Amino acid sequence: VSLPQRLIVEVANYFGVTQAQWLAPEASIQTLADDASRLRAEFHADVGVREVGIPLLVHRRCQEPMFGISNRVAYDGQMVHAAGQPKPGPVARALGASGWIDVTASAQSKWCPAEGEAVIHLLNKLATAGVQEPDIYIITPFRIVANELRRRIEHESGLFQRLGVDGDEWLRDRVGTFHTFQGKEAEAVIAVLGAPMVAQQGARRWAASTPNIFNVMVSRAKQTIYVVGSRAAWSTVGHGRSVAGSLPPKT
Repeated sequence: VSLPQRLIVEVANYFGVTQAQWLAPEASIQTLADDASRLRAEFHADVGVREVGIPLLVHRRCQEPMFGISNRVAYDGQMVHAAGQPKPGPVARALGASGWIDVTASAQSKWCPAEGEAVIHLLNKLATAGVQEPDIYIITPFRIVANELRRRIEHESGLFQRLGVDGDEWLRDRVGTFHTFQGKEAEAVIAVLGAPMVAQQGARRWAASTPNIFNVMVSRAKQTIYVVGSRAAWSTVGHGRSVAGSLPPKT
């Protein structure tokens, strides 16, 4: 949640600390941990070189294309892929390979109802294929999109029963913003981007200008990722280019 810049400055002044070192959005728990580390590594970031603490470079969770996207977006291509090659899980068997589901539609806010219908289509495909308790997360950069997704999924008649899940629990644990899923993993991820309109370029730039959001959304998926959103709007901004360049169109 963004805080007014004036408030951030006043907090820094009150405690006599450097804003860039101690306060969001420039600082985070990660950057503080990096500063405390006696051993360092360097990554070439979007702006210059970034020093970090001891990095975990051997990656054992994600298959391609998630590994390749995360490696380019957040790790300067330095990660080593050490994940095995498991058989496709029930979600991948029902929905197929990873891809970008291009939705071109208007929206009154960051929430695009047509993107919600695309998500419903995927969930109904899982139910029709007989997938029970699907190991899948639905992740978005924006809180309003997460709230509207929960509302739309909740009103899809019979869906929870067909998927064999408790509706309230599933919506709470499986649908949310990228903050909700840090440190977690699932067989597959549906990434719902939202903000499709020309006037929402600022929101897209916020979400795609740093590695954090796309890296979290993509790297939660162990086997497959399905991106839902306007390819034209997102493929020209920040790390959206890397994601679009790695995912083929999907219907």
